Amino acid sequence: MLSLQKIKQDHIWQGLLILAYLLLTYSFFEQRFGFAYGSMKAILLVSFQVFIWQINLNYLVPKLLLEKKHVIYAISLFAFVLTIAFIYQYIEKEIFHAWKQSNIERSMFPFDDPELRERAMKNRNVKRVRKGWKIFESTYNVILFSVIALASTAYRMTLFGLKKENEATVLREEQVKSEMSFLKSQVNPHFLFNVLNNIYTLSFIKSDKTPEVVLQLSDMLRYMLYDTSTETVPIHKEIDYLKNFIELHLLKSDGIKENIETSWNVEKPSLQIAPLLFAPFIENAFKHSHIEDEDHGWIKVKLDVSASNEIYFEVANSKPRTKLSKDQLGGIGLENVKKRLNLQYNLKHQLEIIDTQDSFTVKLKIHT
Repeated sequence: MLSLQKIKQDHIWQGLLILAYLLLTYSFFEQRFGFAYGSMKAILLVSFQVFIWQINLNYLVPKLLLEKKHVIYAISLFAFVLTIAFIYQYIEKEIFHAWKQSNIERSMFPFDDPELRERAMKNRNVKRVRKGWKIFESTYNVILFSVIALASTAYRMTLFGLKKENEATVLREEQVKSEMSFLKSQVNPHFLFNVLNNIYTLSFIKSDKTPEVVLQLSDMLRYMLYDTSTETVPIHKEIDYLKNFIELHLLKSDGIKENIETSWNVEKPSLQIAPLLFAPFIENAFKHSHIEDEDHGWIKVKLDVSASNEIYFEVANSKPRTKLSKDQLGGIGLENVKKRLNLQYNLKHQLEIIDTQDSFTVKLKIHT
């Protein structure tokens, strides 16, 4: 419906432009030759120009130029313009011959040299002047119609370029959305896998904390299945998810609570952020800090959200003295979040990773 309305609007604008051009052309000829000749000359000239414009715009360019038949297009366009120019001159001569004969003085076009015209009339050598004028008129018509044809080519190619650019933009947006959905689908099962492992451990030792863990898992699943289907979520929901994630690990062992420090400073809880953006970093910290070592393992998490829509996130963890065997799936979450940052916050984030012998630190700044 919108496309049909847009087409109608385009036709209206084209009609108004043609009408304005017709009036200007009529004004040009009417001042020199009067109403009758000016009207007929303007209508005939503009009609031929519109014909050239439409044929080139709707047939020659799409069928030849856009099909990359450049040589054939150039030859066809030149032959078409040349043919139309001579047809126009012939029709004009036939239609206005009687009128020109009775108004020989006024039939001279404004491009004639006044002195040449006066001398020709005095010498009664009208045929010689008319012969010279016919050559000039033919050349003038070819040039004029060529300009119209080239203008329609430029106009059609501009529309074609804008259409291709718009299609490319839409395609890029669709690709980004598809890739974002794919990356999030990779993140969610990985989180779920770790949480289920924790539940299994608690159920295996018959811990009384199992119902609490199941309830927290229910909240996490609700967030992952429903809230993360949108492009962004309020940051307070993301923080609730992170708190649940950390609490699940704390329930595993009371002895590691002292080794985990968290700081949540949120001045604008309604600020929109991409879902599951910080979770892989915290997951990575729990996986590689060896937090179960109550004497040496530690994790620090900090998240600041300012009223000026700036987010600062930092997570640091210890590194075990003895290198652990690396989980082959351990790098999935970290690499995915890097890709998501580049897709959704390309020029609006700064990610810094500091890897030392004793610690691993991630610092992330986002300007939304």
